[in-house]
Amino acid sequence: MRCKSIFYRLTSLVMLIGFSTTACYAHGGHSKKTLERIAETKTITLGYQDDAFPFSYVESQKPAGYTIDICNKIVDDIKTKLKIKDLNVRWIKSSTASQFVLIKNHATDMMCIPAFYSELRHQQAEFTLPFFFSSTRFITRKNNSTNTIKELAGHSVLVKSGTIYVEQLHQLNKTNDLNLNIELDNSNNAAFQSIQTGELPALISSYVLLKGMIALSPDPEDFEISNEVFSQPIPAGLLLPLDDPEFKRVVDDSMSQILTSKDFAKLYQKWFMSPIPPKAINLNIPMSTALKALIATTSNHANENEKIIE
Repeated sequence: MRCKSIFYRLTSLVMLIGFSTTACYAHGGHSKKTLERIAETKTITLGYQDDAFPFSYVESQKPAGYTIDICNKIVDDIKTKLKIKDLNVRWIKSSTASQFVLIKNHATDMMCIPAFYSELRHQQAEFTLPFFFSSTRFITRKNNSTNTIKELAGHSVLVKSGTIYVEQLHQLNKTNDLNLNIELDNSNNAAFQSIQTGELPALISSYVLLKGMIALSPDPEDFEISNEVFSQPIPAGLLLPLDDPEFKRVVDDSMSQILTSKDFAKLYQKWFMSPIPPKAINLNIPMSTALKALIATTSNHANENEKIIE
């Protein structure tokens, strides 16, 4: 069994991120480690999602989004570290649920999908350093009478399968006796259509994904996102194989450099504070306090390491 490592701690006011290399891993049946395989085949296999705007979606028949840009930067860094002149990138379409299977079976080397952290999910895959934090909320039509979590009691609510929100709803049902009936869907787009048609009263997801769904809809003014939250902001990272600490160290090093670089503010501005082509959608989501704190902490660690090396 893999030794347990602490990925994060939530307090009432501040989320503190603690990360360390795990001390031991279960040995899987896959003989070659990720970096060795990438170097040998000169190919890296990445997973993407087509319905997670603005993180991972398809534009002009290619994967696009915030996490896609981050993955491409990590790939460039791996290419440099392995001294591979031409590194082929192979993209595999995935979903929130199938990404864990693909990573576990080594069908992909890294998932370029926002994976929100939980201890249960961490038993199935490794997480990189976070690049976003988002609370869980729900979306309804404005003419609906279910505007609070309490008013959802006894109703059927929609959740995308394989997400952290399923865990959260089961816990909420248990602790608050809400008697919620949880309906699952495999697609964010199909789930949102069920809210559009009035088939179901509410869709639970992360605030940023809900805001993206509304922005993409033909009638965004018809919908609203709850003020109440199911969770405090949760960190989102990329998924990596559990049994490859060397690959995780390399990817986390790249992620650390991305987060602390001068260009990261521009990258965030591009996807969350500026019009996104081709529909010029501006989500207008300022950088969270938790992400700013993580960047500051990561920068301090980097500076301390530089002093040690000197």
